[in-house]
Amino acid sequence: MNKFLVAQCPRCGEIQAFYSTYKMKLCNRCGTKFSIDKCKKFGIYENHKLASEIVKKLKYTYKDGQYSYS
Repeated sequence: MNKFLVAQCPRCGEIQAFYSTYKMKLCNRCGTKFSIDKCKKFGIYENHKLASEIVKKLKYTYKDGQYSYS
């Protein structure tokens, strides 16, 4: 079963969920291709539904240029 990584684009800051096996990712927002090794990661989740909920929660809790799990 595939796991999903939640990470942030280093250029525009968009938080996205994608397969944890990816080495590179094309940002859905700004189109930048970035290395997964060099981006901020928020966690690996067992299924896409859970990863999507984390993305929504992180986007909702954006304050002062930082995301938090509050």
